[in-house]
Amino acid sequence: MMAEQSFNVLHAPKPRRDAYGFALRPQHVQRYREYSHIYKEEEEERSNKWKNFLEHVEKSSELSSPEKAHKEELQAEATERKAETVPESGEEGNDTSSGKSVSGCSSERDPEKELQHSKETKKSKVQTWTLIRSSLGSIENMMSFRIRKRKIMKDKQIIVDKDHLPSEAASSGGASEDDVEEDVCFSDALNDSPDAFTAENSVSDGFSDSVKVAGEVEAMDGGVPHSVQSIGTEEAVANGVPPEPFFPWKLELESLVHGGVPTDLRGEVWQAFVGVKARRVERYYYELLAQETNTTESVDKDNSSGVPRKWRRQIEKDIPRTFPGHPALNEDGRNSLRRLLLAYARHNPSVGYCQAMNFFAGLLLLLMPEENAFWTLVGIIDEYFDGYYTEEMIESQVDQLVFEELVRENFPKLVNHLDYLGVQVAWFTGPWFLSIFVNMIPWESVIRVWDVLLFEGNRVMLFRTALALLELYGPALVTTKDAGDAITLLQSLVGSTFDSSQLVLTACMGFLAITETRLQDLRDKHRPAVLAVVEERSKMGQVWKDSKGLASKLYSFKHDPIVTEEKNTTEEGTTDGYVSHSKSGSRNLDELLSGTSVDSEVDSLPELQDQVIWLKVELCRVLEEKRSAVLRAEELETALMEIVKLDNRRELSARVEQLEKEVAELQQALADKTEQESAMLKVLMWMEQEQKVTEDARISAEQEVAVQKNAVHVLQKRIYAGKI
Repeated sequence: MMAEQSFNVLHAPKPRRDAYGFALRPQHVQRYREYSHIYKEEEEERSNKWKNFLEHVEKSSELSSPEKAHKEELQAEATERKAETVPESGEEGNDTSSGKSVSGCSSERDPEKELQHSKETKKSKVQTWTLIRSSLGSIENMMSFRIRKRKIMKDKQIIVDKDHLPSEAASSGGASEDDVEEDVCFSDALNDSPDAFTAENSVSDGFSDSVKVAGEVEAMDGGVPHSVQSIGTEEAVANGVPPEPFFPWKLELESLVHGGVPTDLRGEVWQAFVGVKARRVERYYYELLAQETNTTESVDKDNSSGVPRKWRRQIEKDIPRTFPGHPALNEDGRNSLRRLLLAYARHNPSVGYCQAMNFFAGLLLLLMPEENAFWTLVGIIDEYFDGYYTEEMIESQVDQLVFEELVRENFPKLVNHLDYLGVQVAWFTGPWFLSIFVNMIPWESVIRVWDVLLFEGNRVMLFRTALALLELYGPALVTTKDAGDAITLLQSLVGSTFDSSQLVLTACMGFLAITETRLQDLRDKHRPAVLAVVEERSKMGQVWKDSKGLASKLYSFKHDPIVTEEKNTTEEGTTDGYVSHSKSGSRNLDELLSGTSVDSEVDSLPELQDQVIWLKVELCRVLEEKRSAVLRAEELETALMEIVKLDNRRELSARVEQLEKEVAELQQALADKTEQESAMLKVLMWMEQEQKVTEDARISAEQEVAVQKNAVHVLQKRIYAGKI
């Protein structure tokens, strides 16, 4: 027994991982090995290109504004020194730290709690804020302009909607005073943050020193330099949007991003793209951790000041599932992931926590420090994917309708085939969009897509990549004969998209017509329909709760009917109240239960039990159908695997090409042999003719010899006779 165990341990398959440390699926190991050397060559090439580009940009920046560069260097050193002192003295004296912190809007805390929080923060080893390398400063300043522009537009929208706040608050009744106060505090902290002020004043990085923003755009007496281009003409200026500085290397940067970001630069480049420095509010992350610590210690863990218990439980469940076995996610890494997710749930209660965010946060933690990862996650979820992960998921639904329209426009043949099979586009594109392709395509392709997406600052790359995948694998989908086959085949093909360069090239160059302006127009077109559906669902929400109550009673009755009967007897009053509530929602409940009617006049226990028994029969029927569907799916999967083994199109096409090549070679050899035979026949005929000529010459020579012999003999006779 021990020998068998030792043999199994020694011969257990070692986990295979890619260059980023992520586990590879067994069926993808061979494909990854084929592309690994290509990845290395591409990495070396892009590293050299980025190195030369950053050196050129840094020299241009220094030549354009040496004094300003010196000031920024001094300011960066001061900020770095200040960041180093945060773990030691940051927890004390919250109100005296730079400018106005988030705690300035809340009530003062106890000194004992402050001291306790200081100890716990040191124990948790929260990695402090770190600055990116100076060579990326110009890119960071260019991206910070985008953040400032969106902030101005958002502030203007808030001012426009300010008059409607009382009526909306009265109608919704959902937000508490604490949540409103928290939002106001965070907004004030953002506006008063020294880092935000620094980012706004250093957007142009020496290219637009003559442009200033103070509520409106004003040009200095010297005039705007020729290197500054206005983005909005007169309309943009009238809206309070500052003119966009001109960066001569922007197109070159875009080309480099499409080619990929080097691995050693990716974490810092992503921070520059998202504009982490401009977003950061000093000490805000530590305040979130402190509030979460206090909430955990309190008795009431479901209050509005902390993370709800359901989110906390889900986070604890998902942490072990996040890149299991990854070398970087050890105990300290998991603790950082936990703090990051809890802090974001506290920061944005409207989103809180949803599955897939753990993978986003884990990926960011692999590339950058903890607080930097927090602000990067804030930029991605709050701005890039605003409205995607809320409870209603309105923007996600809108994007699915937009993408379906784009698919129908670009791939009509594929859509007709999917409609024939009964497959909806959202069935496979929904997970793509919500996960941003994480765990859907190989990691090299995921990171390349994220490079472009974070650089562009919107979700255009999301649509282009999805369309590119359908462009690559659409022809294979058209050959499927069943809905299950189509979905399984697409998942298999998408999961083996190791050619990241081809994917990005197809997405960026093949779908240039997909722009943010067009997507916004399509979103405005489809959003009213989604809002109407969400409103209808909210009206049916209470009826849905009633149906869930019936389902729970059915489950209890099935497993222990005696206990259920006793419970119903003891809670007769509660049952009466429940039935009276079902009376008002019977119409919607009919629709939810597919024709099942809940008697609005039911007020006695036996009738309710009859309904439960009838629902039990219906549930058994549904479970039987589900079991049949599962068996059918397994059979289809088995059949698909057999088809793949027997009729692998790629192998067959390669085999056919090889056979055709062999046939051509044989035909050529046959032609050569025929030619050789004809040449040999000619040679043989020539030799036969020569042999005949030779034979005639021999016969003639023999005759001549005979004549000569006869003449000699006659001559000899004459000589002999003369002698006598």
